[in-house]
Amino acid sequence: MDLLLESPVAWLALLVALTVGFVIGRATNAAARRAQALEAELRAERSAHEKTRDASVSYRKQVSDHFSETSERLHDLTLQYRSVYEHLAKGANELCPEGFAKLEGGLGLDALPEEAEARAKAESATGT
Repeated sequence: MDLLLESPVAWLALLVALTVGFVIGRATNAAARRAQALEAELRAERSAHEKTRDASVSYRKQVSDHFSETSERLHDLTLQYRSVYEHLAKGANELCPEGFAKLEGGLGLDALPEEAEARAKAESATGT
């Protein structure tokens, strides 16, 4: 065994083997570090994506809630407008009956679901 280590070829072979092992070890270690870095980057991107998705869902809910409330308020405003119109029409009928005929039928109240339903019931009850 001592003869093997005393030979210059053996030392050269040992040196080459150590160098190759060192190079392979460094390359493998660099690939592992690169893989870890990519995994960390992927986790960060997924987290950012989830935050963006959650923000988008929240924003969509806010928009939906806003338009629902706007719809309700416009409906209430329409009913208030109708009340004012009926008050004016009643006053016009009582105070100025000859001009009242010009005001009738000008609101298009059939656009309100409850009005269309009420008129349909009233017409079916009277047979018209």
